Amino acid sequence: MKTIISIFIMALSISNTFANDIVIVEPSTDVLDQFLDEDISFQNLDSLSDVLNIDNQKYKKYKPKEFIRQSPTTPKKLYAVLKKESHLHSLKSEKVISNPEKIYVNAREVYYGGKWSYIYNKDNKEKYKTLTKNLVFIEEVIKLRPTIPGNETYPMQSKYNIVDSNIPFEFHILYRNESTNYSSFNILTDDSLETAASNSLSLKGYFNSLLPIDIGFVFDFQTGKAEGESDSVTWKSFSIGPTIKYDFYKTGNFTFNTQFAVKKSLFFSATSSESEANFSSLSWQAGLESVYHTKYGNISLGFDRSFIRTSTKGELPGQSSFSNEKETMAQNAFTIGYQYTWML
Repeated sequence: MKTIISIFIMALSISNTFANDIVIVEPSTDVLDQFLDEDISFQNLDSLSDVLNIDNQKYKKYKPKEFIRQSPTTPKKLYAVLKKESHLHSLKSEKVISNPEKIYVNAREVYYGGKWSYIYNKDNKEKYKTLTKNLVFIEEVIKLRPTIPGNETYPMQSKYNIVDSNIPFEFHILYRNESTNYSSFNILTDDSLETAASNSLSLKGYFNSLLPIDIGFVFDFQTGKAEGESDSVTWKSFSIGPTIKYDFYKTGNFTFNTQFAVKKSLFFSATSSESEANFSSLSWQAGLESVYHTKYGNISLGFDRSFIRTSTKGELPGQSSFSNEKETMAQNAFTIGYQYTWML
């Protein structure tokens, strides 16, 4: 009996404790809560079928336009092999074609590592689209190929690496037709000599070095005659000196060069009907020349101008004294020649 009473008292005390923890919830005044508490009615949804009828609606198939955007991140165009029987989708139509054989094309991926790639036409424009797996890019393979032409043959080099030490030597032979105002000859005649005609044979030799200018020597033998009203003067001379040549323009079989020479006379004598004399001369010569190259040698045409300083040597026959004053004369010449190169 005591046990039952104890249990009843304990249950009563626990119930009082829970009673103190119970919170009474009053009805909410929030509009959304009130809406959620209401019963849902589908009448409004059913009425939509009377307003909107979608049975007769016509839909147009949407086809996205192919848009090609070029940006710094766009993959580069590369050389590639298009596999046999690959499907090519035209970018301007729905046409799909396939290649019967393997071909080489220019292509690029739409995106790096993307599924699709573009193929270029001969106008360097994107024309088709194909799966990237149909392409084998070989740009890097081409870079590994040797650049030596495969259709040319080269002589086998000696294992001793012999070096050709021959020096090219150009030999020139020229004919010069000259016009000179040889006023120095006036001391041999009473006539006034203004212009004289002469002809020269010139031999030139140039060593072709690695320098842009070729250096050589020139040998001139000249004969001429100056006519006066009642007398004439004839002369012969031989001169030698250094010369340089510069080829400033080449085109096809033609070469154009400019030349400069300084010549000192070793022998120079002039004779008239009244007297004779020996002269000393130093000349500066500059000219232009065009050269036509053939397999048998080179043919040249040119023009040069010279300035000559002359003076007499010794005494003139029949004259006790004479003036040894140096005089300067000008000379114009047209040249025609032949050239040949030897290996020394």
